[in-house]
Amino acid sequence: MNRKRMPIALGAMVVLALATLLLGCGFKRQLVSIEVIPSGSNITGTGVIVDFKALGHYIHPPDTHDITDQVTWESSAPQIISIDANTGVAVSGDGCGTNILITATGYSDPNSHSGGVVVGTGTVSVTQKGNCQ
Repeated sequence: MNRKRMPIALGAMVVLALATLLLGCGFKRQLVSIEVIPSGSNITGTGVIVDFKALGHYIHPPDTHDITDQVTWESSAPQIISIDANTGVAVSGDGCGTNILITATGYSDPNSHSGGVVVGTGTVSVTQKGNCQ
């Protein structure tokens, strides 16, 4: 290569490298919140199935995705409404309860189980015809 053109080529490579770093931000994609839907459901009866969904809200870049099968699900009253820990499918039992907490738990780094834990919650109420006070 011509010695006069070498500084220009080197300068162009430096500018390209800096532009790549700035445009990529250099930050990992990060889960910042989980929205559980539906929230505030009212169920009447035994054996009623509710498909809960988890929407993950991310930064770097900011976007939202269905992460239902990537979180761990839990019910605060499994004897009244049980939930599959992997799918978010809940089934009502024969008990009654109001504002039962349904929890979806994930990790802030979607590629590993390191970093912070992110929790989303929703509520559900279960009644049985004539059996709840």
